[in-house]
Amino acid sequence: MYAELFLRGGGGTLAQALAYVNAIRERAYGGTSGDITDSQLTLDLVLAERGRELLWEAHRRTDLIRSGLFTGGQYLWAWKGGTEAGTATEQFRDLMPLPASELAANPYLTQNPGY
Repeated sequence: MYAELFLRGGGGTLAQALAYVNAIRERAYGGTSGDITDSQLTLDLVLAERGRELLWEAHRRTDLIRSGLFTGGQYLWAWKGGTEAGTATEQFRDLMPLPASELAANPYLTQNPGY
């Protein structure tokens, strides 16, 4: 998160961001063979690294939405949009539908657009 924060202009230092990313990669690689340089530290690399590191933590959807890649056709994966090769999806899918029971219980709620 620190590396992404730094790359998005939220503060911090390049040296610290690189140190955090390389610490994670050194644990995974069992040494420094997977270390990256400052020119290799990009938002795409951070997204890919989070995808590997947090595979079973259920962060991927949120990460893709934050990166603007969950919907649309810029970033495809198998079965995105219901096709084997993946296809573009509508932007309204960045939000989840509200459950009907919640809508019925609270008259001030309205369903998210598209659902």
